[in-house]
Amino acid sequence: MSLQFVLGSAGQDHRTPMVTALAQQVTDHPQDRDYYLVPNHIKFETEVDVLAALKARLAPDQGLFAQSQVQVFSFTRLAWFFMKNEPVYQLPRISKAGLNMLIYQIIQSHAAELTIFRGEVDRPGFVSQLTAQLAELKVGQVTAVDLMTAVEQMDTVNADLQAKLHDLMIIYEAFEQQMLGKYVENTDLLNQLADFLATKVDLSQAHFYLEGFSQLSAQERRLVAVLIEHAASVTVALNLDRPYRNQKPDATNLFYQSGRLYFQLAQVAAAAQVRLEPDQLAQQPRVSADLQALDTYWQASNSLMTVPTKATKAPENIRIVQAANRYVEVAQVAIKIRQMVATGNYRYQDFLVVARHLDAYQTVIDPIFKSQEIPYFDDADVQMADHPFVELINALFDVDRRNYRYADVFRVLKSELLLPKNSAGQPIDLQTYRQALALTENLVLKNGYEGQYRWTQKKDWVYTRFASVADQVQTTQDERITRQINLIRHFVGNTLPPLFQRLKKAETYTDAAAILYQFLDHAGVADRLMTWRDQAIDAGDLMRAGQPEQTWSTFCQMLDECHDILGNMPFNQTTFQAILQSGFAGAKYSQIPSTLDQVSISESGLVQANNRKVTFLMGATADNMPDDQVPTTLLADNDRQDLSTQLQATDETHYLRDDAATQLAGEPYLNYLAFMSASEQLIFSYPVTSDDDNTLQISPYVARIQQHFNLKPIIAAAAPRAEQTGIGSFVGTRRTTLRHLVQASHDSQERQQPLSPAWITVYRLLKDDPTYGDLTVKLLGSLNYRNVPKALKPEIVTDLYGTHISTSISKLEEYYANPYAYFLKYGLKLQERDVFELSPASTGEFFHATMDGLIRKIHDQHLDLSKLDQQQLHELATEVMANVLDTDVNPQFAILQSSHRMTYIQQQLEKTMQKMAETLWEQSKRTQLRPRKTEVQFGTKNERTGLSFDLGNERQVTVRGRIDRLDGLKTADKTYLGIVDYKSSEHKFSFQEAFYGQSMQMLTYLDAVKQNLSEYLEDTDVQAAELAGAVYLHLQNPILKLAEVDPADPIGALLKAEKYQGLLLNDPELLNNIDELFSKEGHFGSSQLFTGIAQRKAGGFYSKSGMLVTPAELDLLLAHTETLIKRAANGILSGKTDLAPVREKSQNKTAMQYTPYKAIMQFDPLLPMNNYHDLAPLKRDQVFKLIQDEQAAATRKEDHHE
Repeated sequence: MSLQFVLGSAGQDHRTPMVTALAQQVTDHPQDRDYYLVPNHIKFETEVDVLAALKARLAPDQGLFAQSQVQVFSFTRLAWFFMKNEPVYQLPRISKAGLNMLIYQIIQSHAAELTIFRGEVDRPGFVSQLTAQLAELKVGQVTAVDLMTAVEQMDTVNADLQAKLHDLMIIYEAFEQQMLGKYVENTDLLNQLADFLATKVDLSQAHFYLEGFSQLSAQERRLVAVLIEHAASVTVALNLDRPYRNQKPDATNLFYQSGRLYFQLAQVAAAAQVRLEPDQLAQQPRVSADLQALDTYWQASNSLMTVPTKATKAPENIRIVQAANRYVEVAQVAIKIRQMVATGNYRYQDFLVVARHLDAYQTVIDPIFKSQEIPYFDDADVQMADHPFVELINALFDVDRRNYRYADVFRVLKSELLLPKNSAGQPIDLQTYRQALALTENLVLKNGYEGQYRWTQKKDWVYTRFASVADQVQTTQDERITRQINLIRHFVGNTLPPLFQRLKKAETYTDAAAILYQFLDHAGVADRLMTWRDQAIDAGDLMRAGQPEQTWSTFCQMLDECHDILGNMPFNQTTFQAILQSGFAGAKYSQIPSTLDQVSISESGLVQANNRKVTFLMGATADNMPDDQVPTTLLADNDRQDLSTQLQATDETHYLRDDAATQLAGEPYLNYLAFMSASEQLIFSYPVTSDDDNTLQISPYVARIQQHFNLKPIIAAAAPRAEQTGIGSFVGTRRTTLRHLVQASHDSQERQQPLSPAWITVYRLLKDDPTYGDLTVKLLGSLNYRNVPKALKPEIVTDLYGTHISTSISKLEEYYANPYAYFLKYGLKLQERDVFELSPASTGEFFHATMDGLIRKIHDQHLDLSKLDQQQLHELATEVMANVLDTDVNPQFAILQSSHRMTYIQQQLEKTMQKMAETLWEQSKRTQLRPRKTEVQFGTKNERTGLSFDLGNERQVTVRGRIDRLDGLKTADKTYLGIVDYKSSEHKFSFQEAFYGQSMQMLTYLDAVKQNLSEYLEDTDVQAAELAGAVYLHLQNPILKLAEVDPADPIGALLKAEKYQGLLLNDPELLNNIDELFSKEGHFGSSQLFTGIAQRKAGGFYSKSGMLVTPAELDLLLAHTETLIKRAANGILSGKTDLAPVREKSQNKTAMQYTPYKAIMQFDPLLPMNNYHDLAPLKRDQVFKLIQDEQAAATRKEDHHE
């Protein structure tokens, strides 16, 4: 029996002396058995490489070579080899879900004995976390008895740890008893193997060779100890600078992990009196001279050794690439691999691509490598939890638990694993199903169908294209769509309720498992999964082909374990779902490489086979290298340290994983192994920006290497430039190269730079290519595409709009905001999908209906608002709102009764209206203005005349509208009429927006009143009438700060928050009567009802905000508004559809912010032909000056024509 170490740095060739010794052993002792042990991660590659090396030594001239005397195994495969026929190996393996079930059952049955864990069982993730902690204890050879001893010997300083260990001990002991003789874990097999080899196998003629290990778990260490004690020889290869026979290296030593392992195994040999052979040095370099220099530098810079002299010339085989982002980084890696393979000196299997954490790259690796036609194998764990079958299971339970919510039902349906069947009992065509499902979703969203009742009601759903009940006449197409929709509805109603009814009757977990399995099997889910498998096989995607079968197999195993472990326990559906979720969350797919010649993609934290020529180390940023992410466990770091101290004091072979500080100290060594993983080249790369546009810094490790070796980073730009001559980084497959040619050509156009000869050569090659020639011409031709809408032809205009436009002023405001958006909305009548929701328009409709009803009721009952008491007012408002919310009269408000949330919103809306009633009441006490009419319509049939304008050529425009409220004020010799416009948000009149056509409503309504002034007067009115103005009233339930409320005048704060804002005529007779304060002798100061109006001490009125206008100024504004109406109508009827969204730079506001047509317009301000219509800021005086100039110019033009 002997133990020997093969030592050397990571850049040295350890395998050659190992295989040389192995070949000599096979030759000298053909009757002996030889076992080459490596980490499971690299077993297959090592086996291929070792056998090839043996063939070169033992049978170089032999065509085929086989060797039964030598086995290449991982530890778990070694267990299979020796114990495959033993009873313990025949025990069923328990999955992670099974472990979670077992732990859950143990916690429930021992709840009375537990302290801090008792209330944690229902916390999401706790059972999984506890299971992981128990697994760590097992791997660390820590038993329940060890925990008991630790608890007894531990002082009381860490009371929290003692409480944890108390509960862990109870659960762990029960766990061990439950597992005994029933199940086996892979971790259990190592202990079983150690016992089996020590007692039942003669290892006197067995030789073991270990390579690729830097540290061992306590279980693995015990197994290796058995091998050392009983095997003929054990040879261990370590990346280590020197032996550590008598003491461990310091924790800060670069080789701490492998040095500690050397010390541990040497101590085992010494204790067992096994001969420790002299160490053999791996003297042959495995890596290139440049990587040897890096090896030497990295050792020296991480120790007290003298650092080599700084390099004067940058090494050719070490490079650093700085990429604009992760996409560019991966693209550069793929292009470089493709180009190197194209030289004929490399194969795809010669490349290793690693990153510390691949999850940041998962979304870009696949599309980029596929676009470059590079075969690859990504050995990162693929989580089973993302599979559609898992989503189906979760969604099924959620449908029942949340009563058929829209999102949950469609999660089930969109999994496409449950399909309706045709008359022959076969699933319907997938395209037919998808179309029916899309139509069903549209109707559900439009009508707000939620809850089991809607899906199971006897009456079929009906589809009609018209929103009005009166127009709901079905066409033949409507009937066809109705049938498609009810196909889905009947499928849901006939399929899901029976499942949920059976689950509710389930008494035990065994019952529930059987019900769920039978449902899925009967529904054809397993068959659908196998169909997916076959489709993936036909497409040549072997990795994806294995996923459906593995997912179904995992599910079946979980159901079996549920029967075995929880079988007769009372069934709880929430727990059942949580257990299945937990099981899938921990499940991963077994992946098999689809070909031998492919690029390997992995994480740098994993052991790698050293048979690659080139390593690309991506993500070399400061937050990944060194990596400070430490997995969180049930035991915190201080808990772990205290427990480890107790365990080591009892038995040093029992230990947990390293704490965070030790793991962080091991980062230089971990990255060192990645640096030395290839034999020829090492290429670092890092992105300068993250996916969320945060700046990333280069790794301090790489920065040190860069400085020492005088490396100049290669800048990988996101896009090529036209004049670029070195275009190698943009040349890959023809398709990807074409994309970069288009980018370079676009840059050529933008910057007026000619294409370089290199790009012209690429263009010629692609243009002449039989496959990509046409596409090249087409894509390059797209650079001349101009995203500029053409004017409509007259006949199209007539078809869309006719010759007489009857419109609202808000539509014309939309035209001025963006003519093209107006064309899409009102010309083509494009609409977003209807959704059952309480929109701002619906809220506004409720507010307007309530205000209208309240004022009408006061008028109809001949009440004086100012003389009502608060109780009367409240009762009136309540009665009005009850009428408004009557869904038989106003079905649009049924949404307010659709959920508890909507009921709450209705209550808030009612409070707002009660507060507004109070506001009107208080305002009426302080002004002579009184509401005359409400919801006054003009421009529609049987209503007052609208604003009509002849546009010439037999064309006309009529503006219709509805005035929220018309107020009147009578004086001795005049009647004033003013407009009040209700708004659900704060509004101020803007002279600038009025001038540009962005806000024309108030002025249009004033113009309509002016033209029909006599029609709005009452019999008792003085017939001399004038416009008073137009103001906004913010409908709200204001939140008043205590500091703003004057105890002497509590109503003042409310009135201040609800002031009118807008335009008023600067007429002293009017102003003296609109606010009682202004009529008081000696008063001066601001109005209590109108914003921006104040009375001078010397008499007269003024407005800092420009709210007061003279009659002449008002006429100018009204005339300009008429001009804007005619100008917009002329633009519409002349077919003008300019893509010119307005932009107010001063307010950072554009017409593109909230438009639903962005995808159609494809407006890009970076394109020279797509420009905002910038609105220059204008002050009040500038507006009137511009209007006067326009009118003067128009007059001169008319005079000229005359």
